[in-house]
Amino acid sequence: MFRLGGDKNNFKKFFKQQKLVSMKYLFELSKEHKTLPTAEVLSCLKAEDILYNVIESNEDVLVIESKNMTDYKIKRLADRLSMTFFVDKLLFSSPPSIDEIRRHASKHRIEEDGSIEIRCNNRSKTVDSQKIIRELGEIYSRDRTVDLTKPDLTLRVSVTKLRVYVGLKKAEINRSQFEERKVQYRPFFSPISLHPRLARTLVNLSMIKRDEILLDPFCGTGGILIEAGLIGAETIGGDIDDRMIEGCRQNLDHYRLRDYRLFCCDIGDIIKYVGQVDAVVTDLPYGKSTTTKGEDIKQLYRRAFKNISMMLKRGGRAVIGLSNRDMMVLGCQCFSLVEYHVFRVHRSLTRYFAVYQN
Repeated sequence: MFRLGGDKNNFKKFFKQQKLVSMKYLFELSKEHKTLPTAEVLSCLKAEDILYNVIESNEDVLVIESKNMTDYKIKRLADRLSMTFFVDKLLFSSPPSIDEIRRHASKHRIEEDGSIEIRCNNRSKTVDSQKIIRELGEIYSRDRTVDLTKPDLTLRVSVTKLRVYVGLKKAEINRSQFEERKVQYRPFFSPISLHPRLARTLVNLSMIKRDEILLDPFCGTGGILIEAGLIGAETIGGDIDDRMIEGCRQNLDHYRLRDYRLFCCDIGDIIKYVGQVDAVVTDLPYGKSTTTKGEDIKQLYRRAFKNISMMLKRGGRAVIGLSNRDMMVLGCQCFSLVEYHVFRVHRSLTRYFAVYQN
């Protein structure tokens, strides 16, 4: 399905006017979750105004076709994504047989000049990746230098159980940054905070753009606001606990984020301080008395959805962490449910992340 506001005609009209060449791109997914990596990429494509057509989608890879995916936009994507390893310009994909790989590689030459290296990510237990690398090396290094230290080009081979994908690396996602921002490295932390990689994914699912306003009305120590601020969004946080607000401020300042506002208030009062926002991302309290001030959890969720709907702009997305699947129905009374993702935290705790549209 072609995607630019869901209008296939816009896709065709744009490319007819621009006379741009269609290219295929491969996203090497992390597989740390069944649905979130793909959903995150698709949301980021829309947020960055990239028109695309999904060619193939599975747990290992997402392949799209696009005519306006410039190097600049690829860099913007790489700066945002958290559950992807690499973005490649796809040369070809084929069944994992040497004869098929040889046949496809012979037809898909590399147009770019420069030295080359070949890197492989083998997710198959039955395919011998070394044979594939040797075959591709023989074909693609005939007229160019092999440089394993500082190559001009990196040929990436992604091997799955059923197919082999070969492409030129365009960007590598810096995933180590999320480990460096884990809660124990912040000035103020709570053990129930989201992992930074998950927080970034939720922010991306909101399709927030640079310089737009993102609200977290249950901000806690600021994990979601940190990730939103780092991709260039203006952030607003609210929390009923003044200790959390002060800790959140310390954390935002620690990462040199300045474009934020924080309010110590109940979810029902934050609308007094905040006008319309472009996106809402929040992880609602689990229902412990220390986080709900003794309020019935269902009543709290009901009030939260109502107030969020009043602050969120028309067409904006609200990405909400919920304690159980039944609570999603409450959100449907105020929003349209776009999708949801089940995330198992540990044996006794499963979170449901619902994406709503106002």
